Amino acid sequence: MRTDQPVGVREGATELVVPAGFYTKGPGKSTGEVFYNRQMEFSRDISILFARMVFRPQWRVLDGLAATGARGLRLANECDGNFQVHLNDRSERAAERIQGNAKLNHLDDIVVHNRDLRALLAEEGFDYIDVDPFGTPVPFVDAAVQSVRDRGVLAITATDTAPLCGTYPRTCARRYGAVSARAPFSHETGLRILIGYIAREAARYDRGCEPLLCFHADHYFRCHLRIRNGARRADSALESIGYAFHDPASLARGVSIQTPKDASLAVAGPLWTGELHCREVLDRMSPDDALGTHSRCKKAIGLWRGEVAAPALYYRVDELAQHTKRQPPKMARLVDELRSKGAVAAQTHFDPKGLKTDLPAEELLRLFKDIVSD
Repeated sequence: MRTDQPVGVREGATELVVPAGFYTKGPGKSTGEVFYNRQMEFSRDISILFARMVFRPQWRVLDGLAATGARGLRLANECDGNFQVHLNDRSERAAERIQGNAKLNHLDDIVVHNRDLRALLAEEGFDYIDVDPFGTPVPFVDAAVQSVRDRGVLAITATDTAPLCGTYPRTCARRYGAVSARAPFSHETGLRILIGYIAREAARYDRGCEPLLCFHADHYFRCHLRIRNGARRADSALESIGYAFHDPASLARGVSIQTPKDASLAVAGPLWTGELHCREVLDRMSPDDALGTHSRCKKAIGLWRGEVAAPALYYRVDELAQHTKRQPPKMARLVDELRSKGAVAAQTHFDPKGLKTDLPAEELLRLFKDIVSD
Protein backbone atom coordinates (compact mmCIF):
# COMPACT_ATOMS: atom_id res chain seq x y z
CA MET A 1 0.00 0.00 0.00
CA ARG A 2 1.25 3.47 -0.89
CA THR A 3 1.91 5.86 1.98
CA ASP A 4 2.33 9.61 2.16
CA GLN A 5 5.26 9.49 4.55
CA PRO A 6 7.71 12.16 3.40
CA VAL A 7 11.17 11.47 2.03
CA GLY A 8 13.80 13.85 0.75
CA VAL A 9 14.87 13.99 -2.90
CA ARG A 10 17.05 16.39 -4.84
CA GLU A 11 16.47 17.70 -8.35
CA GLY A 12 19.12 19.99 -9.77
CA ALA A 13 19.99 22.42 -6.98
CA THR A 14 16.60 22.07 -5.26
CA GLU A 15 15.72 19.95 -2.23
CA LEU A 16 12.22 18.52 -2.06
CA VAL A 17 10.20 16.57 0.47
CA VAL A 18 7.82 14.23 -1.36
CA PRO A 19 5.62 11.21 -0.55
CA ALA A 20 7.63 8.03 0.03
CA GLY A 21 5.62 6.09 -2.54
CA PHE A 22 6.33 8.46 -5.41
CA TYR A 23 6.22 7.27 -9.01
CA THR A 24 9.44 6.57 -10.86
CA LYS A 25 7.98 5.82 -14.29
CA GLY A 26 4.82 6.16 -16.36
CA PRO A 27 2.11 8.80 -15.92
CA GLY A 28 1.24 7.69 -12.39
CA LYS A 29 -2.24 7.82 -10.88
CA SER A 30 -4.15 10.39 -8.91
CA THR A 31 -4.61 8.69 -5.52
CA GLY A 32 -5.54 11.59 -3.27
CA GLU A 33 -1.93 12.02 -2.16
CA VAL A 34 0.35 14.93 -2.99
CA PHE A 35 1.63 13.75 -6.35
CA TYR A 36 5.29 13.47 -7.39
CA ASN A 37 6.68 11.60 -10.40
CA ARG A 38 10.46 11.27 -10.60
CA GLN A 39 10.31 10.34 -14.29
CA MET A 40 9.19 13.90 -15.03
CA GLU A 41 12.56 15.20 -13.82
CA PHE A 42 13.68 15.36 -17.47
CA SER A 43 10.71 17.59 -18.31
CA ARG A 44 11.50 19.81 -15.35
CA ASP A 45 15.19 19.98 -16.29
CA ILE A 46 14.19 21.13 -19.77
CA SER A 47 11.89 23.71 -18.16
CA ILE A 48 14.88 25.13 -16.29
CA LEU A 49 17.02 25.35 -19.43
CA PHE A 50 14.13 26.87 -21.41
CA ALA A 51 13.20 29.39 -18.70
CA ARG A 52 16.77 30.66 -18.46
CA MET A 53 16.47 31.66 -22.12
CA VAL A 54 13.00 33.24 -22.17
CA PHE A 55 12.18 34.67 -18.72
CA ARG A 56 12.21 38.47 -18.56
CA PRO A 57 12.46 40.96 -15.66
CA GLN A 58 9.21 41.59 -13.80
CA TRP A 59 7.53 38.51 -15.23
CA ARG A 60 4.84 36.79 -13.19
CA VAL A 61 5.41 33.04 -13.43
CA LEU A 62 2.73 30.49 -12.50
CA ASP A 63 3.05 26.77 -11.83
CA GLY A 64 -0.68 26.15 -12.03
CA LEU A 65 -0.99 22.53 -10.88
CA ALA A 66 2.01 22.46 -8.61
CA ALA A 67 1.49 19.37 -6.34
CA THR A 68 4.76 19.18 -4.34
CA GLY A 69 5.96 22.34 -6.08
CA ALA A 70 8.83 20.59 -7.85
CA ARG A 71 8.67 22.55 -11.11
CA GLY A 72 7.76 25.98 -9.78
CA LEU A 73 10.22 25.89 -6.88
CA ARG A 74 13.00 24.81 -9.22
CA LEU A 75 12.19 27.73 -11.53
CA ALA A 76 12.45 30.08 -8.54
CA ASN A 77 15.61 28.46 -7.19
CA GLU A 78 17.60 27.66 -10.34
CA CYS A 79 16.83 30.55 -12.71
CA ASP A 80 18.39 33.96 -12.15
CA GLY A 81 16.37 37.09 -12.73
CA ASN A 82 13.94 39.54 -11.25
CA PHE A 83 10.66 37.63 -11.65
CA GLN A 84 8.02 36.42 -9.22
CA VAL A 85 6.99 32.77 -9.01
CA HIS A 86 3.46 31.74 -8.04
CA LEU A 87 2.53 28.13 -7.26
CA ASN A 88 -1.04 26.89 -7.12
CA ASP A 89 -2.79 23.68 -6.16
CA ARG A 90 -6.38 23.24 -5.05
CA SER A 91 -5.33 20.57 -2.53
CA GLU A 92 -4.69 21.99 0.94
CA ARG A 93 -2.16 19.22 1.61
CA ALA A 94 -0.30 20.16 -1.55
CA ALA A 95 -0.27 23.85 -0.63
CA GLU A 96 1.18 22.94 2.77
CA ARG A 97 3.82 20.74 1.13
CA ILE A 98 4.76 23.57 -1.25
CA GLN A 99 5.17 25.97 1.67
CA GLY A 100 7.40 23.46 3.43
CA ASN A 101 9.54 22.87 0.36
CA ALA A 102 9.85 26.61 -0.23
CA LYS A 103 11.11 27.08 3.33
CA LEU A 104 13.52 24.17 2.86
CA ASN A 105 15.12 26.03 -0.06
CA HIS A 106 14.98 29.47 1.60
CA LEU A 107 12.54 30.76 -1.03
CA ASP A 108 10.74 33.41 0.97
CA ASP A 109 9.38 35.47 -1.92
CA ILE A 110 7.28 32.84 -3.72
CA VAL A 111 3.48 33.11 -3.63
CA VAL A 112 1.37 30.02 -2.89
CA HIS A 113 -2.30 29.79 -3.95
CA ASN A 114 -4.79 27.12 -2.85
CA ARG A 115 -7.45 27.52 -5.53
CA ASP A 116 -9.06 25.99 -8.58
CA LEU A 117 -6.67 26.93 -11.38
CA ARG A 118 -9.42 28.18 -13.68
CA ALA A 119 -10.68 30.62 -11.06
CA LEU A 120 -7.16 31.93 -10.46
CA LEU A 121 -6.55 32.39 -14.19
CA ALA A 122 -9.87 34.22 -14.56
CA GLU A 123 -8.81 36.82 -11.99
CA GLU A 124 -5.09 37.28 -12.57
CA GLY A 125 -2.70 37.58 -15.51
CA PHE A 126 0.69 35.91 -15.83
CA ASP A 127 3.60 36.05 -18.28
CA TYR A 128 4.43 32.34 -18.02
CA ILE A 129 1.79 29.74 -17.22
CA ASP A 130 2.68 26.09 -16.70
CA VAL A 131 -0.16 23.56 -16.88
CA ASP A 132 0.94 20.00 -16.09
CA PRO A 133 -2.20 17.97 -15.29
CA PHE A 134 -3.17 14.34 -14.88
CA GLY A 135 -4.27 13.41 -18.39
CA THR A 136 -5.64 16.07 -20.70
CA PRO A 137 -4.98 19.81 -20.32
CA VAL A 138 -8.22 20.65 -22.16
CA PRO A 139 -10.15 21.85 -19.06
CA PHE A 140 -7.53 24.55 -18.48
CA VAL A 141 -6.54 25.69 -21.97
CA ASP A 142 -9.33 28.23 -22.50
CA ALA A 143 -8.57 29.99 -19.21
CA ALA A 144 -4.82 29.83 -19.82
CA VAL A 145 -4.90 31.41 -23.29
CA GLN A 146 -6.96 34.29 -21.88
CA SER A 147 -4.81 34.80 -18.79
CA VAL A 148 -1.35 34.80 -20.35
CA ARG A 149 -0.10 38.28 -21.17
CA ASP A 150 0.98 39.51 -24.59
CA ARG A 151 4.36 38.00 -25.56
CA GLY A 152 4.02 35.57 -22.68
CA VAL A 153 4.50 31.80 -22.81
CA LEU A 154 2.21 28.85 -22.20
CA ALA A 155 3.92 25.62 -21.15
CA ILE A 156 1.40 22.79 -21.42
CA THR A 157 1.73 19.04 -20.82
CA ALA A 158 -0.65 16.33 -22.03
CA THR A 159 -0.37 12.75 -20.78
CA ASP A 160 -3.41 11.52 -22.70
CA THR A 161 -1.21 10.36 -25.55
CA ALA A 162 -3.40 7.38 -26.48
CA PRO A 163 -6.32 9.51 -27.76
CA LEU A 164 -3.97 11.94 -29.48
CA CYS A 165 -2.05 9.13 -31.20
CA GLY A 166 -5.13 7.35 -32.52
CA THR A 167 -5.74 4.56 -30.01
CA TYR A 168 -8.99 6.24 -28.89
CA PRO A 169 -10.03 8.46 -31.81
CA ARG A 170 -13.49 9.23 -30.41
CA THR A 171 -11.94 10.61 -27.24
CA CYS A 172 -9.62 12.75 -29.34
CA ALA A 173 -12.58 14.05 -31.34
CA ARG A 174 -14.46 14.99 -28.16
CA ARG A 175 -11.54 16.64 -26.40
CA TYR A 176 -9.57 18.23 -29.22
CA GLY A 177 -12.07 18.47 -32.07
CA ALA A 178 -9.68 16.52 -34.28
CA VAL A 179 -9.34 13.16 -36.01
CA SER A 180 -6.45 11.02 -34.82
CA ALA A 181 -5.33 7.75 -36.33
CA ARG A 182 -2.69 5.15 -35.69
CA ALA A 183 0.19 5.54 -38.12
CA PRO A 184 3.97 4.96 -38.15
CA PHE A 185 4.43 8.63 -37.24
CA SER A 186 1.52 9.03 -34.80
CA HIS A 187 3.68 10.47 -32.00
CA GLU A 188 4.25 13.48 -34.22
CA THR A 189 0.65 13.86 -35.34
CA GLY A 190 -0.47 13.58 -31.71
CA LEU A 191 1.78 16.48 -30.73
CA ARG A 192 0.66 18.50 -33.73
CA ILE A 193 -3.02 17.92 -32.87
CA LEU A 194 -2.34 19.29 -29.38
CA ILE A 195 -0.57 22.40 -30.73
CA GLY A 196 -3.31 22.92 -33.31
CA TYR A 197 -5.97 22.75 -30.63
CA ILE A 198 -4.21 25.39 -28.49
CA ALA A 199 -3.67 27.62 -31.55
CA ARG A 200 -7.36 27.42 -32.44
CA GLU A 201 -8.38 28.22 -28.86
CA ALA A 202 -6.06 31.24 -28.78
CA ALA A 203 -7.38 32.47 -32.13
CA ARG A 204 -10.90 32.68 -30.68
CA TYR A 205 -9.59 35.61 -28.62
CA ASP A 206 -7.64 37.23 -31.48
CA ARG A 207 -4.37 35.81 -30.22
CA GLY A 208 -1.68 34.05 -32.21
CA CYS A 209 0.69 31.38 -30.97
CA GLU A 210 4.25 30.50 -31.95
CA PRO A 211 5.83 27.16 -30.94
CA LEU A 212 9.17 27.68 -29.22
CA LEU A 213 9.84 24.11 -28.08
CA CYS A 214 7.38 21.24 -28.44
CA PHE A 215 8.27 17.60 -27.97
CA HIS A 216 7.24 14.07 -27.09
CA ALA A 217 8.95 12.14 -24.30
CA ASP A 218 8.10 8.99 -22.36
CA HIS A 219 4.33 9.09 -21.71
CA TYR A 220 3.59 12.76 -22.47
CA PHE A 221 3.61 15.67 -24.90
CA ARG A 222 5.03 19.03 -23.87
CA CYS A 223 4.45 22.40 -25.60
CA HIS A 224 6.06 25.80 -25.01
CA LEU A 225 4.15 28.43 -27.02
CA ARG A 226 4.60 32.19 -27.29
CA ILE A 227 1.24 34.01 -27.27
CA ARG A 228 0.86 37.31 -29.18
CA ASN A 229 -2.10 39.67 -29.31
CA GLY A 230 -3.74 40.65 -32.58
CA ALA A 231 -6.24 39.35 -35.11
CA ARG A 232 -3.57 39.26 -37.83
CA ARG A 233 -1.34 37.09 -35.67
CA ALA A 234 -4.28 34.81 -34.95
CA ASP A 235 -5.03 34.54 -38.66
CA SER A 236 -1.37 33.84 -39.39
CA ALA A 237 -1.35 30.99 -36.86
CA LEU A 238 -4.51 29.53 -38.34
CA GLU A 239 -2.78 29.45 -41.74
CA SER A 240 -0.55 26.73 -40.26
CA ILE A 241 -3.52 24.51 -39.37
CA GLY A 242 -4.05 21.59 -41.75
CA TYR A 243 -3.99 17.82 -42.07
CA ALA A 244 -1.55 14.92 -42.22
CA PHE A 245 -1.77 12.48 -45.10
CA HIS A 246 -0.29 9.02 -45.64
CA ASP A 247 -0.36 6.49 -48.46
CA PRO A 248 0.62 3.08 -47.01
CA ALA A 249 1.14 1.64 -50.49
CA SER A 250 3.84 4.12 -51.52
CA LEU A 251 4.85 5.30 -48.00
CA ALA A 252 4.21 8.90 -49.14
CA ARG A 253 3.35 11.23 -46.26
CA GLY A 254 3.27 14.87 -45.35
CA VAL A 255 1.14 17.73 -44.06
CA SER A 256 -0.97 20.23 -45.96
CA ILE A 257 -3.29 23.09 -45.14
CA GLN A 258 -5.73 21.48 -47.56
CA THR A 259 -7.15 17.97 -47.42
CA PRO A 260 -5.74 15.61 -50.07
CA LYS A 261 -7.73 15.12 -53.29
CA ASP A 262 -8.06 11.50 -52.20
CA ALA A 263 -9.74 11.97 -48.81
CA SER A 264 -8.85 8.41 -47.82
CA LEU A 265 -5.20 9.51 -47.50
CA ALA A 266 -5.95 12.02 -44.71
CA VAL A 267 -5.04 10.40 -41.40
CA ALA A 268 -5.12 13.18 -38.80
CA GLY A 269 -6.22 16.74 -38.27
CA PRO A 270 -6.83 19.52 -37.95
CA LEU A 271 -3.30 19.89 -36.65
CA TRP A 272 -0.31 22.24 -36.62
CA THR A 273 1.68 21.98 -39.87
CA GLY A 274 4.44 24.48 -39.03
CA GLU A 275 7.69 24.32 -37.08
CA LEU A 276 7.80 22.66 -33.68
CA HIS A 277 10.89 24.45 -32.36
CA CYS A 278 12.53 27.89 -32.46
CA ARG A 279 16.15 27.59 -33.55
CA GLU A 280 17.17 30.73 -31.65
CA VAL A 281 15.91 29.29 -28.37
CA LEU A 282 17.50 25.88 -28.96
CA ASP A 283 20.84 27.37 -29.97
CA ARG A 284 20.99 29.21 -26.64
CA MET A 285 19.98 26.24 -24.49
CA SER A 286 23.00 24.59 -22.88
CA PRO A 287 22.68 21.59 -20.53
CA ASP A 288 23.93 22.17 -17.00
CA ASP A 289 26.12 19.43 -15.51
CA ALA A 290 24.24 19.85 -12.23
CA LEU A 291 21.00 18.61 -13.78
CA GLY A 292 20.06 15.05 -12.95
CA THR A 293 19.19 14.25 -16.58
CA HIS A 294 22.11 16.20 -18.07
CA SER A 295 23.05 13.55 -20.64
CA ARG A 296 19.48 13.07 -21.79
CA CYS A 297 18.97 16.83 -22.08
CA LYS A 298 22.10 17.17 -24.20
CA LYS A 299 21.00 14.39 -26.55
CA ALA A 300 17.45 15.75 -26.85
CA ILE A 301 18.59 19.29 -27.62
CA GLY A 302 20.87 17.93 -30.33
CA LEU A 303 17.99 16.03 -31.92
CA TRP A 304 15.65 19.03 -31.71
CA ARG A 305 18.25 21.26 -33.39
CA GLY A 306 18.55 18.75 -36.21
CA GLU A 307 14.78 18.65 -36.69
CA VAL A 308 14.33 22.40 -37.15
CA ALA A 309 15.16 22.34 -40.86
CA ALA A 310 13.44 19.02 -41.53
CA PRO A 311 9.87 18.75 -42.84
CA ALA A 312 6.94 17.35 -40.90
CA LEU A 313 6.39 13.61 -40.40
CA TYR A 314 9.08 10.98 -40.10
CA TYR A 315 9.81 7.55 -41.56
CA ARG A 316 10.74 4.54 -39.47
CA VAL A 317 13.78 2.68 -40.76
CA ASP A 318 12.03 -0.66 -40.33
CA GLU A 319 9.23 0.65 -42.60
CA LEU A 320 11.76 1.36 -45.32
CA ALA A 321 13.46 -1.99 -44.81
CA GLN A 322 10.21 -3.92 -44.99
CA HIS A 323 9.07 -2.05 -48.09
CA THR A 324 12.36 -2.62 -49.95
CA LYS A 325 13.00 -6.07 -48.47
CA ARG A 326 16.45 -4.96 -47.32
CA GLN A 327 18.22 -5.15 -43.97
CA PRO A 328 18.11 -1.78 -42.22
CA PRO A 329 21.47 0.04 -41.95
CA LYS A 330 22.65 1.86 -38.86
CA MET A 331 20.76 5.12 -38.45
CA ALA A 332 23.88 7.32 -38.40
CA ARG A 333 25.10 5.82 -41.66
CA LEU A 334 21.73 6.29 -43.35
CA VAL A 335 21.56 9.95 -42.33
CA ASP A 336 25.14 10.63 -43.46
CA GLU A 337 24.58 8.91 -46.82
CA LEU A 338 21.40 10.87 -47.51
CA ARG A 339 23.09 14.15 -46.62
CA SER A 340 26.02 13.31 -48.89
CA LYS A 341 23.51 13.11 -51.76
CA GLY A 342 22.22 16.60 -51.02
CA ALA A 343 19.12 15.69 -49.04
CA VAL A 344 17.93 17.15 -45.76
CA ALA A 345 18.11 14.26 -43.29
CA ALA A 346 17.96 14.09 -39.51
CA GLN A 347 17.18 11.67 -36.77
CA THR A 348 14.05 12.56 -34.85
CA HIS A 349 13.37 12.68 -31.14
CA PHE A 350 9.96 11.08 -31.72
CA ASP A 351 11.37 7.61 -32.35
CA PRO A 352 14.90 6.13 -32.05
CA LYS A 353 14.28 4.47 -35.42
CA GLY A 354 12.76 7.62 -36.94
CA LEU A 355 14.17 9.64 -39.83
CA LYS A 356 13.09 13.02 -41.22
CA THR A 357 13.96 14.00 -44.77
CA ASP A 358 12.80 16.29 -47.55
CA LEU A 359 13.02 13.51 -50.12
CA PRO A 360 9.81 12.25 -51.73
CA ALA A 361 9.03 8.69 -50.66
CA GLU A 362 9.86 7.25 -54.09
CA GLU A 363 13.31 8.86 -54.13
CA LEU A 364 13.96 7.91 -50.49
CA LEU A 365 13.19 4.26 -51.20
CA ARG A 366 15.48 4.25 -54.24
CA LEU A 367 18.37 5.75 -52.29
CA PHE A 368 17.68 3.41 -49.37
CA LYS A 369 18.13 0.43 -51.69
CA ASP A 370 21.38 1.89 -53.05
CA ILE A 371 22.77 2.59 -49.60
CA VAL A 372 21.96 -0.86 -48.26
CA SER A 373 23.40 -2.52 -51.38
CA ASP A 374 26.73 -0.65 -51.14
